[in-house]
Amino acid sequence: HDVKINIMKQWYQRRVRALRAANVFVKRCGPLGAEVCKNIVLSGVNSLTILDTRVVEEKHSATNFLLRTNTGKSFAETCVPNLQILNPLVKVDYVSEELTEESVKQYSVVCITDGSKAEYERTNELCRKHGVTFLASNTWGMVGFMFQDCGEQYKYVAEKPKIARGKASEKPDTKRRKVEEDGSDYEERVAHFTQYNNIPPLSSLKHSSPALLIVDGMLNEVSDLSDHCKIMCQKLGGKEVPEELIRNVSGELVPICAIVGGIVSQEIIKIVSKKDDPIVNSLYYDGLTGAGIIENFKC
Repeated sequence: HDVKINIMKQWYQRRVRALRAANVFVKRCGPLGAEVCKNIVLSGVNSLTILDTRVVEEKHSATNFLLRTNTGKSFAETCVPNLQILNPLVKVDYVSEELTEESVKQYSVVCITDGSKAEYERTNELCRKHGVTFLASNTWGMVGFMFQDCGEQYKYVAEKPKIARGKASEKPDTKRRKVEEDGSDYEERVAHFTQYNNIPPLSSLKHSSPALLIVDGMLNEVSDLSDHCKIMCQKLGGKEVPEELIRNVSGELVPICAIVGGIVSQEIIKIVSKKDDPIVNSLYYDGLTGAGIIENFKC
């Protein structure tokens, strides 16, 4: 028992040190980016750097809790002091220049929110070249999307699968969770990721979800999203996309941003601490049903 406790302490201390040493870069601090930044600061990383040169207007404060007043300053400059209040131990700063071959090296994770397909491909290529984890995330109305690339091989520690045991009187398929008391509840694992520009066409994906069709249409900037969804549904033989999802894609819904932003920030924390299974390597969220579909592009 004492051996198990010592192992757990060592793993815990190692993960905390990794989290405290992490330097995170987030581009754009809109409703989605604000959720990501807030959670990252509260987690206790070493530093958070924000890039968002857009000028704050009065309308922005309605959907972004970090933009409390119309200051006329940039998003990043306005958000930094409000984020710093949440955790004085984290270094929160902003920059006004895009990532370069040199600047990207100082970060553990680069997260781009509300970006375009071309921007994701370009930034992912830059991050992969220098061994930096890359995340991309968007929301369109009630639909959310997240993609991440932790490199060709990402090693981490996760809890071993719980052994299901039942009484003799129970049916064979009855499952009960039980932790093995042998001092080795955790194991090392390896996950394999691919780059954003290697995402396969919809026809080769495993799952069918309205969110996939909307994300595909929005990132490829189709002229008529409704027609695009109808055509793809016919090709793939899937269900029709609800009109509610298509009608609201131009808006930013704070509850959806909170859900997707929470998932993104959780992934960042897992990645830098190298603990627990990461999402490999994309998530499509349907706010109408509350379902999140994970697509593994590597397998």
